Amino acid sequence: MSLKNRLQDVLKEGQALTDFEYDEAARHNWPLEGARIKEEARFADVYIERVDKETEEMIQTEASSFLNTPLTYVKKQQKEFIYIESKWFDVVKVDGLAVEWDEVFQTYTVLFGLKRPKKDTGILKEMLSPFNGAQLQFNGQDGLFDVNLQLLELDDIQEDTPFIDVISAMYRYLFHLIMQLEMNDSKNGSNS
Repeated sequence: MSLKNRLQDVLKEGQALTDFEYDEAARHNWPLEGARIKEEARFADVYIERVDKETEEMIQTEASSFLNTPLTYVKKQQKEFIYIESKWFDVVKVDGLAVEWDEVFQTYTVLFGLKRPKKDTGILKEMLSPFNGAQLQFNGQDGLFDVNLQLLELDDIQEDTPFIDVISAMYRYLFHLIMQLEMNDSKNGSNS
């Protein structure tokens, strides 16, 4: 199902879209109409876990107020990573985001599983090539790509950016990524 159809389904369920989504739809002449929601409000119902890096055991879940915490949290709490899930990630074919401080490379990273077919390896590598240290690996067991990006490489993300804005920036980035992949599919005549 295409990104356009996923957005149409979301609207049919009575959900609202953000200005960003409507603007992107308009740029591609997708006839989407419905309610609007502010981007910050969109992710108010995310599921957040603080997780121990070593054991991968949950330390505790956090309320949505945790999203106001700056990214520097994971640098200060280096034994943890933050796992975030949202129903909106389904729109961009991602299961969840894991945000952590990478001690080896001394940088903030986000890791996520991207649901795309293995044949996309080449184009994904190309799309991720502008990012320093981006890692991509197809996980045959789960049928998705494990993607690791340095967060500060993305537009709109700095060290003091609160998690809510990190999620929004990641969502916008993934939205464009999926849109590009789907446009590539339709050029090559395949439907995924």
